[in-house]
Amino acid sequence: MSLDVAARLRLAATLEYLEYDSTASRLATSLAGIEAARLLWLTGKRDRAFEIASRIHRSGGSEFIARTIERTLRRGHRLARSGSKMELWSFYDHYIHQYVNHPDAAPIVSNPLGLLGYRVLVLKSARPRERGVLVADYSYIFPLFAALFDIEAIAQRYLIVLEPSWRGLCTPDVLAYSRFDFPVLIQAVEPRDIKFINTLQTNLSTVPIAANWWIDYRPLTPGGVVTRDIDVIVVAAWSAVKRHWRLFRVLARLRRRGHRLRVALVGYPLDKTRAEIEAEAAHFGVSDQIELHERIPLADVGRLYRHSKLHVLWSRKEGANRAVIESLFADVPVVVRRGLSYGYHYPYINDHTGAFADEDELGDVLLEMIAARDRYRPREWALANMTCQQATAILEEAVRKIATAAGEDWTTGLTVKTSRLETQSYWNPNDKSKFEADYAFLAEQLRPPYRRSSD
Repeated sequence: MSLDVAARLRLAATLEYLEYDSTASRLATSLAGIEAARLLWLTGKRDRAFEIASRIHRSGGSEFIARTIERTLRRGHRLARSGSKMELWSFYDHYIHQYVNHPDAAPIVSNPLGLLGYRVLVLKSARPRERGVLVADYSYIFPLFAALFDIEAIAQRYLIVLEPSWRGLCTPDVLAYSRFDFPVLIQAVEPRDIKFINTLQTNLSTVPIAANWWIDYRPLTPGGVVTRDIDVIVVAAWSAVKRHWRLFRVLARLRRRGHRLRVALVGYPLDKTRAEIEAEAAHFGVSDQIELHERIPLADVGRLYRHSKLHVLWSRKEGANRAVIESLFADVPVVVRRGLSYGYHYPYINDHTGAFADEDELGDVLLEMIAARDRYRPREWALANMTCQQATAILEEAVRKIATAAGEDWTTGLTVKTSRLETQSYWNPNDKSKFEADYAFLAEQLRPPYRRSSD
C-alpha cells in the first residue's frame, strides 16, 4: 500500500507542478487547447469546444489566451444581438436544454419543484410595478433552472441572482444567462471574475459577495471555557483538490523537529475516500496525530472548532470556501495557501483573522500562530464585516439600483437568508410563509414536459 501511495503522490505532485508552477507547460497547454477548441467549434462539436475554452480561461494559465477567449465571446454576443449570427446563443440554448440529460441532474429532473425554497430561494415578493428577487445557488443548478422552468416569464416578475459555487465564471452554466434580455446579477468577489463579466458587456453584472458570505453563524458561537486541545482543524472534502497529503508532509517534517501537532480532519467522500486519506497519513508516519470525522452535523463541527487552535485551507483552487468563514465565526484563526485560486489576497485573511503562507513556510507559520493564537480576533472581525445580514444589505443595494434604473417601485427590502453545504434557508424559518404566493407562481412556470414528474 505504501508503495502505491508513494507512486500516486509523486504523480499528483508532477501534475500539480505542470498545472500551476510550470510557465512553459501552462502556456503550451493553453495554446494547444485554444487551437483544439477552435477546430472543434468549426466542425460542429461545440459542447466540447466550449468546455476546453472554458477550462483554459478558468485555469489562468495564459492571460493572453484568456483575452483572446473574451474577445471571441464579446464578438459572439455582439453578432447575436444584431441578429446577424446566432451561433453563440444557439449553443447556450442547446446547453441549457440538454443539461437535463446529465446524470447528476436526474434527482432534480424527477422532482423539479424540489428546487423551490431550496436551491431557488425567494428573498423579495413580486408586486405590481415591483419585481421580486430570487437567488439560485450552486452552479449546476443554473442551467437546470432555465431548462425546467419558463425563465423568461419568471424574469418579468423577479430579478434573478446567481450564486456560483466555484471560482472562474467563464463557464456555460453562468454564461448561458447572457443570451437573455433581462438583467442577471452574479455574486463574485474574485477581481479576475468581475473583470471578465464586465468585459463581456452583456446583461450580466456582479455584486461583491459570494457563497461564503451567507454562513449561519449561530451554531458556531463559542460557549463556555473550552480547552483548545486540537492544534489544527481542516474542514474539507476528501478530494485531491484539498491536498491533505501536503499537510501530512509538513506534519512529518515538524515531527522530526520535535513538534507533534494534533490534527482533526472533517470531511466527506468526493473524489477520494476516507481510506485513501488515512493511507496518505500513514505513508508520512503521522496517523497517530490525525483524527478523522466523516459527514458529521454542523453542531459537531462547531464543537470541534471550539477545541481547535487553527484552521488550515491548503487548496490551490477553490470556490468561495465556506469552512474558512465558519472557522472565523467559531473564533478560530485560519491559514490559507498564498496564491489560492487567482492569487487575490482576500480581505477576510488579515492580521485579526489569520495569515497566508507559502508551501515551504507552512510548518513555521503553524508554530508561530499557535504560540501567538490569543492575539487573533477572528469572530470579532467576522461579526463586524461578513455576516449574512451584511450580505443581504450589499445585495439589496445592488438590486435597488437596478430597480431604480428600470423605473420600478421599491416598497420592501430583502429577507435575510443563510446557506449550508446542502441547502439555502431563511435566517428566520418562519419567513418562508411570507412567500407562499411567490412559490406558487414559480411552480406554475414549470415547463409542461416536466410537470408530470413533479405531480
